[in-house]
Amino acid sequence: MRLGRASSRRRAAIAVLAVAACATALFLPRPALTDASYTDSEHVASGTVTAATLASPTNMTCTTTKALGILTSVTVSWQSAYPLSPTTGPTTKLVANPSSDIGPVASAGSAPPYTYTMTLDQGLLGSILQNALGSTVTFTVTNDAGTNWKSASLTKTLTTGALGGNPKCT
Repeated sequence: MRLGRASSRRRAAIAVLAVAACATALFLPRPALTDASYTDSEHVASGTVTAATLASPTNMTCTTTKALGILTSVTVSWQSAYPLSPTTGPTTKLVANPSSDIGPVASAGSAPPYTYTMTLDQGLLGSILQNALGSTVTFTVTNDAGTNWKSASLTKTLTTGALGGNPKCT
């Protein structure tokens, strides 16, 4: 029976401690309430607010050069309000899909609109036009700022028949 009394005393002591802890918590000072807000009492009498947008590239062309009906090079050009690689701000960018091997881009002009030209010769075309039965390459130009802000894009598609024959860029 002694073991039963010891365990009942232990339970009673635990219950008393639990009640004392709860009572203590009720009487401790509570943190002060705050009136936090994100409002401003200043108002504008009139006017409108519009979101800024990036200027879209313009005047994109795609020209093929061929010898005996076989593609020897393709030239893509476009105009943009933005340089290729400024220190800050928006940039213009050309992407070739299915390849990112687009070669060097030449620029002309020192003020907007900047004119850009990229020519892929047979050496660079070989890595893009890998299918002997014909290929399709899509060239896309966008103006980008940061990682998620993009302008509307312009696209041209280069298609070739077997072994680079009958090239068309539209």
